[in-house]
Amino acid sequence: MNEEKSWQVTYPEGVVEYLDLFRDKYLQYDVFDPILHKYIQEHKRSDGNRICSLGAGTGRHEIDMAKFGYDVVGLERDKRSVEIANELFEINDVKVDMRVCDFLKPEEIDKVCSQIPKFDAIILLFIPISMYDYHRALENLKKYLKPGGVFITNCFGYREEIDRDKKVLRSDIEVINKAQLDKMIVRLNYYEFEKDIVNWDAIYLVPDEDGVVRMKKDHDILTVSPEDEVEDPIEVSKEEFEILPNYKITECNDSMTPPCLYEYLVGRRLLK
Repeated sequence: MNEEKSWQVTYPEGVVEYLDLFRDKYLQYDVFDPILHKYIQEHKRSDGNRICSLGAGTGRHEIDMAKFGYDVVGLERDKRSVEIANELFEINDVKVDMRVCDFLKPEEIDKVCSQIPKFDAIILLFIPISMYDYHRALENLKKYLKPGGVFITNCFGYREEIDRDKKVLRSDIEVINKAQLDKMIVRLNYYEFEKDIVNWDAIYLVPDEDGVVRMKKDHDILTVSPEDEVEDPIEVSKEEFEILPNYKITECNDSMTPPCLYEYLVGRRLLK
């Protein structure tokens, strides 16, 4: 692993609110989060229920986890996302300790986590970063994970229709019609599938108060690590962590992931 395999996730100004609407519609938190809860309870060996959520965004997973009875700390570097999350926590009547913090910066992690109790689970979900950065995240957080605690993330695999040795192009369109906003928001998606990487360009078309349609562009890179081919894509120390069984998610509709991909949970348990 090296820094050449790292890429930054930076959403253009004004995109977070619109991105959140599509997440709410397509990511099926009501199906996914109970699966996550069951996986945590099945595999953790520590005696508490403290969760640290990395890249917590606008707090969707954190709301469900708090309702399941977890003591949740959310780390998110984007201040606007933290503002939205805190508004949603109040609406849903849950308590989540949300912090502005970049989980890929050890000094920021230490500043926050050294002052609070350790965690029984650390989760990193739906964040378009590289496997190198998954590894960095775990290295930064492992000293704040209790013995027997679990680190859980989600990975993607290719469905059978994708030939890994060829470049495959796909595109689609998604529409959100939010009555409370009195507007329709359109997202145009363009995907380039090539080996272990998916380049994803998203164009948001949003009418402003004057009826003028504005365009916002976002670019993400997704890492694809088929569960039947890669034993440990995160490359953790076997002396420190036990590899937990992957859980392929079949309960959600296909819209859960970009086209041609399936999703699964990856877990690691801290030994000592």
